[in-house]
Amino acid sequence: MNAESSITAALARLGAVYNDPPRVSRDGVRLLRSPLGAHLRPTTSPLVYSTGESTPPVLVFSGTVAMSYRGTTYNIPVDIYLPPQYPHRPSVIFVRPTHGMMIKPNHQHVGPDGNVYMPYLHEWRAQSHSLVEMVVCVSSLFGAEPPCYAKPPDSSASGNNNTSSHGGGGSSGSGGGRRRDQINTFMQGVFNPHANQQTGSGGAATPPSYDTISAGNTPPTTGNHSSNGYGQRENSNDDPDIRRAIECSRIEAELVDAKRKEEEEERLKEARRLSEAVEVARQAQAEEEVVHELRNQLTARLQGRLSQFYSGAREIISDDLRKQTKLERGSDDVREEILELRRRKDALERSHIAMDAATADIHSFLNSMEDQVEIPVDDLCQPSSVWSRQMLELDAKNHAISDVLYFLDRALVKGTLPLDVHLKNVRILAKQQFMARALLTKIEQTMAAEGSGRKGGKF
Repeated sequence: MNAESSITAALARLGAVYNDPPRVSRDGVRLLRSPLGAHLRPTTSPLVYSTGESTPPVLVFSGTVAMSYRGTTYNIPVDIYLPPQYPHRPSVIFVRPTHGMMIKPNHQHVGPDGNVYMPYLHEWRAQSHSLVEMVVCVSSLFGAEPPCYAKPPDSSASGNNNTSSHGGGGSSGSGGGRRRDQINTFMQGVFNPHANQQTGSGGAATPPSYDTISAGNTPPTTGNHSSNGYGQRENSNDDPDIRRAIECSRIEAELVDAKRKEEEEERLKEARRLSEAVEVARQAQAEEEVVHELRNQLTARLQGRLSQFYSGAREIISDDLRKQTKLERGSDDVREEILELRRRKDALERSHIAMDAATADIHSFLNSMEDQVEIPVDDLCQPSSVWSRQMLELDAKNHAISDVLYFLDRALVKGTLPLDVHLKNVRILAKQQFMARALLTKIEQTMAAEGSGRKGGKF
């Protein structure tokens, strides 16, 4: 499972924990594809703070981050939590020492619980910061001051491992040296074929050729051969044994030359075959390297294009899903509006029917009233008792006095009525109005008491 599919599966398990899942997916994929994030794996787990508070399960990158300390590379086990508010809040990093490690006390950037504190997290900005840069800062800070140290390992096991490793290297080295010596010896024999022909199989010198033997007609003589007792030298060329020996030497020399030439040709052929094999191997290795490089370039290019395509497809799908959700909500709203309009239509139809019935009643009433004699306006309202008549007259008098007082005030404001006249009339009218209101109140109380008494008599 590649980085993108593993992160997508983890986010699918988490559900709607993050507000911006595409950003979380992009940052996670870039982190896993970076050199320092190659040994991290996505998983899910709740984030528990030092205060005891915890979050729902969130995305966690568990694994190791490499750091370089004094020329040696070490792997520090870490857990990188992405809180639900990511990317608006930075990630939370914990150093997780194994059973063979211990956290360094009083570390500048790592607390006793393994929580990592550093300026990059304190200055986190969602628009400019990323997980890749964060891991680079973590590796740099750990390289300057390692957060944990290893417990002393078993010395015997270490010694055995070192011994075995050195032993294996020596064996391969001696085998390689012997092979190189054999190749050098063989190549020396190929390109210097006369080096091994200085002596024969028994150590004797190579026999001379026929021309060398027949170059001198008289063989060398010693003191014993200065005279053979007959007072003359012997002619060696006339001796059959000597001629036979010379012929045998010539034939043997020709056979040796032919054998030497044959061996030289064999060696040249072997050297040619070896050089051709080496050249073929070199060409095959070069072609393999070129093919490997082209394959890597093609893979990287395809991965980049596929990543862009997948990112664009995810954004399009997310946009389509948001639009689909909005359309579904709009469809629900439209259905509710249609139902509401139908209810209003029914209510309006019922009101229209009721209004038509009321209109018909009014028309029938008006038609019935056309034949009757018109009643004067003053006779439309007739009191039912003496007290009702008195209350009607007192109420009319009260409102009439209020109107007179209003016009007296207007005349005083305009200056058409002197102040003393105004005060005198107001005093008289106010007294009359007070008496009318008092009498009106008394009559209301009397009628109320009488009405309650009548109700009590009925019971």
